[in-house]
Amino acid sequence: MRRLFCFLFLVPMFHNNHASAWDKWKLQQDTSQISEADQQLLRGRLKALLQKQQVKDSLNKGNVETLPLVGIPQLLKGQVSGLYVQESTGEPGTPKNMVIRGIGSPLLAAKDAVGVQPAVYVNGIPIARDNNFTYSIQQYQFNRLGPGTDNFAGIELSTIESVEVIKDPVLLAKLGPLAANGAIWILTKPGKEGRREISFDGYVGLATKPVVTPVNAQYENLFRSAFYDKYASASDKLSYPGYLSDETNINYYGPANWDDAYYKNTPIYGGNLGIRGGGDRANFAFMGGYMKNANVADKTNIERYNALFNVNMAPYKWFNFGTTINASRSLRDRNRSLRDRFGEAAYVPDLSVPISPNRDKYGEYLDVYKRALDNNTVNMLNLAVNLDLYLLPNLKFNTNFGVDYSEGKREAFFPGSLMETNNYMSSYFGFNQRLVFNNSLDYNFKLEDKHKFDFKLGAAYTQDLYRYHYGRAYDGPNDFIKVNVVEGDSQKGNYLTPIGGLYVNRWSNREDFRLHSLYLSGHYTWNDRLDINALLRYDGSSTVQPDSRWLMTPAFSANYQFVQEGEAEVVDKLSIKASWARIGKPVFTSKYAVGPNYTADLNWGSEKSLVSYNGFAVSSRPYSEGWVGYGIQWPYTDHAELTIDGTLLEKRLDVRASLYQKKDVNQLVNMPIPAEYGYSGQIINGLTVQNRGVDLNVDGKILSDPAGFQWTSSLNLNFNQNKLTALPNGKTELKVGDRLLRVGQAVDQFWLYENEGIYNTDAEIPVQNGRKLQFDGVDFAAGDPRWKDQNGDFVIDEKDRVLKGNAMPKLVGGFTNQFKFKGFELNMQWYFALGQKALNQRAASKYDFINTENTNSLDGIREVFHWQQDVDITKYPIYNPWSPLVAYRVDQDLFLENASFLKLRALTFGYDLIQLNGIKKKFQTMRRAYVYVSGINVLTISKFSGKDPELIDFNGYYTGYGLPLSPMVSVGIKLEL
Repeated sequence: MRRLFCFLFLVPMFHNNHASAWDKWKLQQDTSQISEADQQLLRGRLKALLQKQQVKDSLNKGNVETLPLVGIPQLLKGQVSGLYVQESTGEPGTPKNMVIRGIGSPLLAAKDAVGVQPAVYVNGIPIARDNNFTYSIQQYQFNRLGPGTDNFAGIELSTIESVEVIKDPVLLAKLGPLAANGAIWILTKPGKEGRREISFDGYVGLATKPVVTPVNAQYENLFRSAFYDKYASASDKLSYPGYLSDETNINYYGPANWDDAYYKNTPIYGGNLGIRGGGDRANFAFMGGYMKNANVADKTNIERYNALFNVNMAPYKWFNFGTTINASRSLRDRNRSLRDRFGEAAYVPDLSVPISPNRDKYGEYLDVYKRALDNNTVNMLNLAVNLDLYLLPNLKFNTNFGVDYSEGKREAFFPGSLMETNNYMSSYFGFNQRLVFNNSLDYNFKLEDKHKFDFKLGAAYTQDLYRYHYGRAYDGPNDFIKVNVVEGDSQKGNYLTPIGGLYVNRWSNREDFRLHSLYLSGHYTWNDRLDINALLRYDGSSTVQPDSRWLMTPAFSANYQFVQEGEAEVVDKLSIKASWARIGKPVFTSKYAVGPNYTADLNWGSEKSLVSYNGFAVSSRPYSEGWVGYGIQWPYTDHAELTIDGTLLEKRLDVRASLYQKKDVNQLVNMPIPAEYGYSGQIINGLTVQNRGVDLNVDGKILSDPAGFQWTSSLNLNFNQNKLTALPNGKTELKVGDRLLRVGQAVDQFWLYENEGIYNTDAEIPVQNGRKLQFDGVDFAAGDPRWKDQNGDFVIDEKDRVLKGNAMPKLVGGFTNQFKFKGFELNMQWYFALGQKALNQRAASKYDFINTENTNSLDGIREVFHWQQDVDITKYPIYNPWSPLVAYRVDQDLFLENASFLKLRALTFGYDLIQLNGIKKKFQTMRRAYVYVSGINVLTISKFSGKDPELIDFNGYYTGYGLPLSPMVSVGIKLEL
C-alpha cells in the first residue's frame, strides 16, 4: 500500500503511472560522467519504474480485455473486493448502480441511488453525474428525463491503461469530498517513449436471444378461472374482460408468437486503432474507434464514436507539460415499452384492451412505431492539462486543470395512433460541466537514508454547473409535425410561440456547486519499514448554509512491514496497516444553502409539474418536500480500516484482508412534524448509517512453469452489514412511503406482513368479544390471507409489519482462473452475490389483476412481454382478488424471494499467433497477434423465480421490466506492431 501512496499522490495528480519526461531526460543528463555499469543499473531502475504498478485493488485488465462490454460498471463487476455492481437491465448504455462497502443512506427513491455511488476519475478528473433535479417535475420516475445514458458509457474500454478501486481512508481523504463514497481511478493509455507502436483491437459477435414460453389468452383464462370459480359474484363474471371472454378472437386466442418479433439474435461489433511513440522529451498517443452493442430484446442498442489524444513534453529540465483529451459521442435506441412511453408523457391510456400476443398484430404495432421519433444523443469531452515546475532537486510545484463536459439531447415524438389519437412530442437538452483546478507544492528530504519525509501543501477548486431545458407538447395538428417549431423572429409579438396550434409546456433549471479545499499532507518513512501518513483538509461548499460552510477533516494511517523480502523462508512479506479518515459528503442541491424555504404544491393533483392556482392560491399546503430551516450542516463520513497484507511461498500466494467500518453521519432527512404546521416534514441533519465488513483478496500462482503449463487463480470477497444508528432528535423510527427505518436495523430491509396461509372458511377467522379479526377496520373473510398479529391486539395494521430480508447482498465476490500453455490462454470468471432478497412485484401484479386492471394507473399496463410464463403460479395460494384487504398486496413476505446467485460471467479462449515461427519470421515487427473467442453471461445458478436475479431495481423490487442479460459470443483480434 505504501507504493500506492507514492504512485497516486506524490506524483502529480494528472500524471499517468509512468516516469515523467523530465525524470527520463534528467537521467540522461546525469549519467554522462558515470561508468557504463552504473548507467545500466540506472536504466534497469527506470525500466522498473515504467512498469505498471500492480496493487490488489487494481483491475486485472487481462481478465476482461476481450469481453464486449460497454461501461465501467460492467468492466469492474466481480473483479475487485468491496465493489458491488447492480445491473437491473441488460439494455445497453443505461445507468448502472455501483456501491463500495455498502450503502451509506437508505435508497427510498431513484435519486437516492445516485447519492451512494463512488466517484469515477478519468486521468484525475472526477466525472460529473447527471443531477437529480429533473425528478422534481416528473410524475413518473421510471427513468430520468433526457437520453437516460450512463455517464460512463462514453469511455472506450480499450483506451484504458489501468483501473484502481480506491477504498483506503487516507487516499479517499486526499481526493476530498467527491470521493466520500469511494473512488474509481482510471488512467487512459499515455504517450510512450521509444519506437512507434501501433495497436488494433477489433471484434464481432452475437447477442443470443433467450428461451421463453409465450402464452395467449387461453393460458390467462385458465389462470383466472380458479379465482372466478371460487370467489366471483354474478356481477364480477359479467364484467369479465372482453378480450378473454371471446375465445373466437384470434388476436388473443391465436398463435402466441410475439417473441419472434420482440427477441432477435443481434450482431455486436467494435474496433479501435491506436498509435503511440516519440522521444524522451516528447511523446504522444492517439486512439480512435467505434462500437455498437445491442440487446436481443426490443431492438435496443448503443453506438459510440471515440477519440483519445495524449501528449507529454519536457522542453526544459525544470519544466514538464502533459495533456490528455478524451471525447466520445453516443447514440442510443431505447426500449419501446408502454410504461416508459406513457410515463414520460404522464398519460394514462385506456388499459381495458392489452396488446396482442400474436406476431402479426404486434408487427402492426411496430409498423406504427416506425413513425415515432426517439433520438438519444450524449456528447462527452474530458480534458486534463498538467504542468510541473522543478524549483529545486527536492521541491516541485504542480498545477493542473481539468474539464469534464457532457451534454445530452433527447427528441421524442409519438404519433396519435400510439396515443389514442393524441400525439405527443418532447425535447430535452441538458449538460453537466465540471471545472477542476489544483495547485500543490511538494517538498521531500532524507535524514541518514533511514528517515524520509514528504510534504505537500495544496489547494483545489471544483466548480459544477448542471443545466437542462425541457419542453413537451400534446395534441398536435397531425403526425407529420414531429418537432416543436416556434416563431424565431424576436421582433414579433408572438416570438417563441409554437406554430401549428401546439400546446407546449416548458421547464428550465440549473444547479451550481462550488467546492474550495486547502490541505496539508505529510508522509514519513523509516528504514523502508514504517510508513506514516497524515492529512488535514479544510473544505468549503457553496451548497451548505453560510454558518456551516467550512469543514475541517483529518486523516492518518500507519503501515509497518513485519517481514520484508529475504527475511523469512515461508513468508516473503508481511505488513499491517491501520488508517482512519473523516471526509465531508457533498450536497448537490442549492436549496439548503439559501436558508429557510419550502416547495409549494401549487399544481394539479394529477400532474405536479404543471402549476395552477386552481382558484385557491392560498390553500396549497401541505408542502410535500418539507421545510428547510436554519442549522443545516455538512454531512460527513468516517472511514476506518485495518489491513493485513502478506506474500507467501516464494511469491506464489498473495493474501490481503481488511476489516473496515464506514459511518455516514449527520445526513439530511425529512422528519415528520405536527400536521397543523401545514408541512409534510422538516429537513434536518441527524441520520447516521454504519457499514461494517471484511474485504478479502487471495491471488495464487498454482502452476508457474514459464515454458509449460501456468495456472493462476484469484478470489475476492466482501462481507458487509449496514445498520441505522441514529435518527434526528433521538427518534427511533421513521416511516417513509412503504419503508420503515428503525434504529438498530439495516436500512435496506423490507417492511412486510408475515403470511401464514389462508382463511378457507369464515369459521377459521378468529373472533374476540363477538368481533372478527380486522385489517384497518375491515373484517377478514373466507379467501383472505392469514397475516400474523405480531402485537396480539386483534387488529392487523402497520404495527404488525416486520422488517425482513435485505435488498443488498451480504456477501459479494468473484473467482477467476487463468490457464496458459505455449501461447494458448483460457480465462474463466465466476461472479456471485449471496444473502439478498427481492420482492416479486411482477408476481404480485399478476395475481392482483382485479385491482391493477381497474385502477387508473400505469401499474395496469400489460406489455407484450407479459404474455409469457414468467411467474411460478404453483407457489402462491388462491386468495380472493376482490377482497377489500387487497389480498395480493406486495408488502407481504409471500412475495419475498431469495435472490442469491452464482454466475459463470465470462469464458475466453485465445491464442497468440506470434508464437508461431512462421508468423515471427514474416512479421518481425509484430509484438502481439492475439485471436480469441469469448462469451459473457454464460450460466446462472439461482433459486429466484424471475427471469434473472440481477434484474432487480435499486430498492429490491423485481418488476420484470429489465431486459435480459443475454449471453453474448464474440471473436476478435488484438494486434500490436
